[in-house]
Amino acid sequence: MAISLLLASLTTLAVAASQDTVNVPELVGTTYGDYQHANPNGGWIPVTGAYSHGQYKNVAMLSFDGLHQFDLINYVAKYPNSTWATVVLKNGIMFENARASSPSDSFPATAALFAGASPRTSGIWWDDGYDRSLYPPGSNCDGPIGTETSWDESNDLDNTVTSGGGALNVSHLPMQKTSWGSCVPVYPHNFIRVNTVFEVGRGNGLVTAYADKHLTYEFLNGPSGVGLSQVYTPEIAAANNTLAGQQAWDDLHWSALRNWTLGNWANGTKNPDGAPSMYGANFQAITWAQTNAGYTDAVGAAPNKSLELALQYADQRLGTFINDLRASGQLDSTLLLLGSKQGQGPINAKNETVFPDTHLTQSLEAVGIPVALTTADDGGIMWLQNQSQILDAKANLLGNASLGVSYVLAGDEVQQAGFGSPWLDPRVPDLVIGAKIGYLWASSPRFEDHGGYAPQDLNVPLVAYNPHLAPTNISVVVSNRQVASTMLQALGLPLAQLDGYRLEGTPVLPGLFE
Repeated sequence: MAISLLLASLTTLAVAASQDTVNVPELVGTTYGDYQHANPNGGWIPVTGAYSHGQYKNVAMLSFDGLHQFDLINYVAKYPNSTWATVVLKNGIMFENARASSPSDSFPATAALFAGASPRTSGIWWDDGYDRSLYPPGSNCDGPIGTETSWDESNDLDNTVTSGGGALNVSHLPMQKTSWGSCVPVYPHNFIRVNTVFEVGRGNGLVTAYADKHLTYEFLNGPSGVGLSQVYTPEIAAANNTLAGQQAWDDLHWSALRNWTLGNWANGTKNPDGAPSMYGANFQAITWAQTNAGYTDAVGAAPNKSLELALQYADQRLGTFINDLRASGQLDSTLLLLGSKQGQGPINAKNETVFPDTHLTQSLEAVGIPVALTTADDGGIMWLQNQSQILDAKANLLGNASLGVSYVLAGDEVQQAGFGSPWLDPRVPDLVIGAKIGYLWASSPRFEDHGGYAPQDLNVPLVAYNPHLAPTNISVVVSNRQVASTMLQALGLPLAQLDGYRLEGTPVLPGLFE
């Protein structure tokens, strides 16, 4: 679509430019406590920077978690001299109808980006799920089978420090009985059922790297356990619960990106194999500001002060990173993908209802329907102790108007919606629960959260940037799952080597390659 249409839409959405700006300090320091690089050689072929037969030598995906498409449009209109405006209007291909994964929790949303797979294929439904085929942590595979599978900061040795204590707490991991009868812990990279773009890249001799918010995000190593040359996961739970604290945490990732472009590990020491050809990172200040401040209107055109500052900060840091790529001579050869794993909701903080997620469980158990696990924010999923009660559970949830339930997919309906079969797959939830707009099921007071299936969760920005791209606005609906195959195509790596591509056939993003 002609860029003039984008300009017209920006003009329509434009508001008076704010005089408020945020002063962003220069990045300082290159080491972070006791973080050390990991350099597993395994059976990978020797590293080579010459493999690529694609249009690019490098590809990076950056996720500004929580960012909505309307946030991007409003921001570019308000700040026409910003980095985002330059990216979108000069050399960016904007996919204006990009969609996050369903559910939109950040764990399956990350799998969608880098495995190109939906939960029915990746096996990852939420950072807190349930598996009927695994045993509880510490059980030694004795007793009843079936357990919660939690992949948040609770798995760290010490989630009060940035390093997470330096390792996962094995006693917190679910257990699995092997075919030869022994009982072993299930690490995050054992839990995902498909490989990742990083495994494909590493297996073809490329350097790979990724940064995210919990140690459990090492699952992006893939089933091999070593798909990433470096995984960098400073613990977000250890960050100060202020905007400044979240921005400082984000700066760890921005600094890692800078070090990677310089051919270093995240801590600034030299990587003998050089800069990564395939890498990525996420950022948390925007999602924190949404959760703790939100918007002051119903359509998201007026963010609270904290969110406005978070958007400005991210914009300026992005500008610094692009300059780092230019200074290192990599900008022309890099395809930069910019977007968000997931949105957030509800948007209108003035008209929302927040319930503990335990209300959903209590409503069922009060009528004799025991629940194995409920996970919910602005949408939810549920596993029952007795699957024969699935239809009764649906009727109860829909019949209790005070819960804020919009719809329930139950049993066969879950499969018909493309999520997989709860009868055949031990990880597929029995119930998929949609929240009414304005409702949030949260364990603690907050303005917004994610995980649901509404436009507030799914309508996310996605922009491809390179100095040689012609600015374009593409209106066809695309999925974040297409990022994975696009990363491989950019480098000339075989798409057929990605399980998600083979099993789901997710296409490359349109309009990018000749």
